[in-house]
Amino acid sequence: MDDLTNDEIILAGLGEIDGRRGRHTKAQQAVKSEIGASRFRRHFLDRVHKLPRQLQQDLIRGKAQISDAPYYATNELKGTRSELIKLSTSEKLGMTNIDNGKLNKDRFLTLSGIRLLFDKDSIEGRFTDTFPADLLNGEWELELNGQKVFEKQPIRKFFDGFFGYNTTKPFGLYVLNNPKIINPQTPIEFNVNLPNEVQGFLKIFLEGTSVYSY
Repeated sequence: MDDLTNDEIILAGLGEIDGRRGRHTKAQQAVKSEIGASRFRRHFLDRVHKLPRQLQQDLIRGKAQISDAPYYATNELKGTRSELIKLSTSEKLGMTNIDNGKLNKDRFLTLSGIRLLFDKDSIEGRFTDTFPADLLNGEWELELNGQKVFEKQPIRKFFDGFFGYNTTKPFGLYVLNNPKIINPQTPIEFNVNLPNEVQGFLKIFLEGTSVYSY
């Protein structure tokens, strides 16, 4: 993803929109009317004002970087409840880039989508297998800092495209209707609950826009 442009900073309400009254409303309207921005980029622009003041100023001065950010984790399905992102799992190449269940220091993430993939044979597999019925009929939950922000969500929603809906979206991607900002060092937990035990492995991607000062 390219750096935030000056025009986009203005659209997001950080630049040349004068006056405190109505500033947020003008910024929101401008961002929503931006032409050509990807959905995830617009999610980020729509929430720039929620970032810390110093980070907002760093964006204006070109002292902060934004980038595409798939954070990922891989784990084996065990029993009828499995934890994919755990506070006890250290960063390991190919397995997870989320160290001990937290984003790196000074990294902010606008979480716009979650992607879930399945491999029936190996934790180091290709993760292109279709979901078995008991996995499709399960549920997932996401916790941030011990608070459930998504609860009892159907796993089947990841495969709307597979069943003939949203056929242009990437395989296994669920785009959030209510994107979340995840602050640095916030504990993240992602769990699945299944009606019956399933043998196999899952890989989850947290997709969106990351921003940090440098």
